[in-house]
Amino acid sequence: MAHILEWETKGVYWKYSGIVSGKEIVESSTAIYGDPRFDTLKYKLVDFLDVETIKMDNDEVALIAHQHRAAEKSNPRIKNAIVIKSNSDLTDRFVAFFSQSSWQVQVFQNLDEANTWLARMPASTS
Repeated sequence: MAHILEWETKGVYWKYSGIVSGKEIVESSTAIYGDPRFDTLKYKLVDFLDVETIKMDNDEVALIAHQHRAAEKSNPRIKNAIVIKSNSDLTDRFVAFFSQSSWQVQVFQNLDEANTWLARMPASTS
């Protein structure tokens, strides 16, 4: 279990690797959503390219969903780029998870495509 969290000028890059637990995702989300910079965040780039598997129980999934929905109300303007190795059950779960979200969410298979999509952000609407 390992993750990196880097704050950038307009967003946050967060990378997971190895075996990822639901607890780790909850802790990362708490760190981002509880940070004062979150209110002005324009994007999140979540990198799962080096993940072997994600292990979480239903309670952790529910908690993560609650965290995201609360954060979405605080800052509804965030673009989310999720990068994973290939189309899979995980891709389908991300799409379903964010289907009711006001956030723009796109799943990619490489970082270059994700960064290109994020670079097409509209000018600040604040």
